[in-house]
Amino acid sequence: MKKKVPLHQFFLRQCQCLSVFLSVFIFSGYGLSSQNKSPVVQENILTLQEAVQIALKNNRSLQRSRLGLASSSLNVQSQNEEFDIKIIPSTSVNYTSSENQYWSVGVKFFKQTRVGISGSITPRIEQYGDIQRSSVSVGLNVPLLRGFGTDYNLDGLYSSLYALETARRDHYKHQDSLVINTISTAYGVINFQKQIDLLRTQIEGLKRHISFTKLKEKTGLASAMDLYRAELRLKEVQNELTNVKKQFETYIDRLKDLLAISMQGDLTVTAPIDYQPVTVHLDEAVAIALENRIEIEQAKRKSKESKRMMAIARHEILPIIDLNLGYKRYDKGYDDTDSPFLDEEDWIVSLNGSSDLFRSKAKTAFEQASISYRQAKIDVESTREDIIREVRTQINQMKKIEKLIVDRTEQLRQAEGKLDLALSKFNHQLADNFDLLEAQTQRQQVETDLLFDAIGYIIDTYKLRSVIGTLIER
Repeated sequence: MKKKVPLHQFFLRQCQCLSVFLSVFIFSGYGLSSQNKSPVVQENILTLQEAVQIALKNNRSLQRSRLGLASSSLNVQSQNEEFDIKIIPSTSVNYTSSENQYWSVGVKFFKQTRVGISGSITPRIEQYGDIQRSSVSVGLNVPLLRGFGTDYNLDGLYSSLYALETARRDHYKHQDSLVINTISTAYGVINFQKQIDLLRTQIEGLKRHISFTKLKEKTGLASAMDLYRAELRLKEVQNELTNVKKQFETYIDRLKDLLAISMQGDLTVTAPIDYQPVTVHLDEAVAIALENRIEIEQAKRKSKESKRMMAIARHEILPIIDLNLGYKRYDKGYDDTDSPFLDEEDWIVSLNGSSDLFRSKAKTAFEQASISYRQAKIDVESTREDIIREVRTQINQMKKIEKLIVDRTEQLRQAEGKLDLALSKFNHQLADNFDLLEAQTQRQQVETDLLFDAIGYIIDTYKLRSVIGTLIER
C-alpha cells in the first residue's frame, strides 16, 4: 500500500504530479498565459496540461461568459456616465401662412450630482418675425425627501457593480467546472484507451490459445468443446472491444467539443495514471473550503445587496418634495435698429410635492425587500452547510475508493494465481480450458476495475481541490 500524504503537504507536492499545471497555466481572470497563446499541438497528441490550457482559451461556453463580463463592464460604465455633464442642443423652426415665421436655437448644459441635486444652464436665441430675443436660463432642482442621497441616486451604479461581481464569480465557477470536465473527459479517454489495449492483449492471447488448442485436439489432448469454448470467448471479447471503442469515440468527441477544436482527425491525450493516496482531515478540509469557496463570498455579497435594496425600498416610501430654483436673464426683443442686451431678469423659487397618500404599493415593496433580505441571510448559512456536506461527501468517496483499490489489488494477485494454476492444469491435461478461460475473464475484469478506480481517484483529487476552492487561483 502506498504511503499516504497529509492534506497540507499534498498541495505542496502537486508540482511533482498531475495537478501542477493548474498553478502554472491557470491565472485569475480568463485563465490565460501572459502571452495569450495556445500550446503547439504536434501530431494531434496533447498532454493533460495542454488540453486544459486550450479549453480555458477556446471553449465556446467560456467565450460567451467572457462576453457577458464585457457587457456587465459596459453597464457599469453606462451608469457612471449618467453623472457626466450632458450637452443637449435644441432647435425649432415653424412655418405658417402668415409672414411672421418663428425659429429658435438653444443648448442645454445639464448635470446630475450623486446626491440627487441637478442643475442646468440653457442659452437660447429665438426670432419671431422681425423680433429677435436672447436669454440665458439657470435651473436648480433639490430633492428634499425622496430622491436625495447617494445611496438612492447611485442605486443603478451599485446594481450594475453587483451584477459585474456576480458575473465574475460565475465566470470563475465556469472555469472551475470546465477544468473538472476537461480532466474527467481526458481521463475517460485514457481509461477507454487502456481498456482497448487490455482487450487487444486478451484477444491476442485467446488467438494463441485457440491455435494451441487446435494442435492439442489433433493429438487427442483437447476436446472439441475446449475449442468451441475458446472461440466463443474470443467473440465475446471482440464484441466487448467494439463497445469500448464506441465509448472511446464518444469521449474523444466530447473532449474535442470542450477544447473547441475540429471534430475531424485523431486525438491522443497523455497523462500519468499513478495515484498517490492523500490523508484528508475533515476539519482541515472544511476550514480551507469555508475560507476559499466563492459561493460563501457570493452568498454574503447577496445578503449585503439585499440589505441595500431594502434601504432603497424604505426610501421609496417617502413623499416627493422638491425645491426648484430658477433664474433667467433675457432681453425684451429687438429688431434690426436695436442693439441686443440682456437687461431683464426673472427669479423663480418653487416647492413642488406629490405622492400617493397611503403609499401602499411602496410599503408592500419594502416588506418584500425585507423578506428577501431575511432569505439572503438564511442562504448564507445554507451555503455554508452545503459546502461542508460537499467536502465530507468527497472525502468519504475518496476513502471508499482507496479501500476498493487495496481490495482489487489483492483480488488481482489472486486472479493471477488462479490463472497460473488453471494454465498449468490445462497444459498438463489435468483439466479442460473452462477454468482457464474463467480465470482469464476474471483477471481482465479485475484489471479493468482497478484501472477505473485508480483513474477515478486521480479525478477525485481534483474534485477535492474544487470543493475546497483551491483548484484555480483567483
